[in-house]
Amino acid sequence: MTGKRLKVMHVLDSLAMGGTERMLINLVNRMDAGRFEHVICCVSRKGEGASHLNPEVRCLDMGKGSARDWLMPRKIANLLRVERPDVVHTRSWSGVDGVLAQQLAKLNQRSGRLVHSEHGRNMPNIHTEPLKGRVIRRMIYHLADEVFAVSAELRDHFCRETGFPAARMRVIPNGVEIAKFDQADPQGVREELGIEANDFVIGMVARLNPTKDLLTLVRAFARLSQTTPERKPRLVLVGEGQERRKVEQFAAEQNLQRAIILTGTRDDVPRLLRAMDVFVLSSFSEGMSGAVLEAMGARLPVVATNVGSNSELVSEGETGFLVEPRDETTMAERLARLMANRELARQLGEAGRRRLEQSYGIETMVQRYEELYLSLARRSSKGNDSANYEGLHKDG
Repeated sequence: MTGKRLKVMHVLDSLAMGGTERMLINLVNRMDAGRFEHVICCVSRKGEGASHLNPEVRCLDMGKGSARDWLMPRKIANLLRVERPDVVHTRSWSGVDGVLAQQLAKLNQRSGRLVHSEHGRNMPNIHTEPLKGRVIRRMIYHLADEVFAVSAELRDHFCRETGFPAARMRVIPNGVEIAKFDQADPQGVREELGIEANDFVIGMVARLNPTKDLLTLVRAFARLSQTTPERKPRLVLVGEGQERRKVEQFAAEQNLQRAIILTGTRDDVPRLLRAMDVFVLSSFSEGMSGAVLEAMGARLPVVATNVGSNSELVSEGETGFLVEPRDETTMAERLARLMANRELARQLGEAGRRRLEQSYGIETMVQRYEELYLSLARRSSKGNDSANYEGLHKDG
């Protein structure tokens, strides 16, 4: 290698274990440490995901917490002047502080190129944002050297909202490591959770927040349990969040405490997925769901709400079923259909796995990010002999 390592600073709210955070962790852990250096700047707090980073990836906690801090852009700008990254990558709404910081640092010629990406919508503005929010997003997009979204649907949404030209916002889909699902051993999972071998297991992996609309899911499950008690369906919710108490209260009211199992946060998700029969997602809003991609990796049929990019991942009747948000009746019917026809469930799961292998492998995602970062760094290094990135190409 003839050039130096390319340094990327990622700015986001925290590494709390949601879909965006898991994707970032997988990305930086998989990129070549001999060619790329990563620094993660967590504006509010580090979060539990920081423990899953490779040792060479530095994670910095800016300590903003839940309070406003009008000086945060200046604090991040000071950090940028010290770190001098080649690329600054900000994400979603929490990237506002990072974008302002990059502009402040740029005044001193101490900051690299800026890329901004959109990974989902924010509650409660999942359909449209107040004018102020739209104006700020448009400003961010115009300040950035590159802008992308993780799905075509999300790109089209934010371009409509802001008036930003769709031709200037690219799409880089999320990807998952497929091999880890084949390597995961589900032996003992059902016994650990108190589930019998022939029980029909419906599962969801998610942060238990309002966007996931868990009450629609548990109501659909209650319908299923009432109409097919002899089949002993079980609902396994993997994750933690503020909606957990509501689910526990509903389960107690419906006498479903043994049938609805909340595991909390787990670090063996592939193993848990392989012990399930179907994956369900009841969200009001999604960007590109990493949880759905992982379910496809585990060869599970997917029943998901028709929001965000779910329709890009789930083909009706081919890899799973799509239902409208808050439609607990149809959700229960689709789950009942899969429970009654295990062969159909298997076929849909296999078709989903094939689609994942074709379009959403992590190797493809990593390659797209590498190409993006290198193209940005080359723009900065033109005419600057001290910053040579040509040797960073694998074939260089």
